[in-house]
Amino acid sequence: MINVSVNAGRLNKRVNIYRYTTITDSLGQDKAVLRLVKTVWAELRPTRGTEFIEYYKEANALQYKVTMRYLSELTEKDVLVYHDRQFAINSIINIMEDNAYMEVYCTETKDKKILEEV
Repeated sequence: MINVSVNAGRLNKRVNIYRYTTITDSLGQDKAVLRLVKTVWAELRPTRGTEFIEYYKEANALQYKVTMRYLSELTEKDVLVYHDRQFAINSIINIMEDNAYMEVYCTETKDKKILEEV
């Protein structure tokens, strides 16, 4: 068995994991909201930034690699939140398939914010 070596001291950011859940509002309509699932220690590293034109205005997106301890319940549908910044998950990689650490590749889009309801 290969030992995955990640310096735990690098996991120095508190990251919240949110998941979309469906609630029924006062009018009886279903509404998707973000609910806090878990708070974990992680490392955030920017990997790439892009600029593009969306709806005739300039926008940008920053891509990050987030390293954290392995969580089997994390999916691509979840949202990571660090302070007031939100990250959409693109892919999740179980490092060396060892269930010890994982790399989560995310995109932070500065012009789009998802309102979170706790």
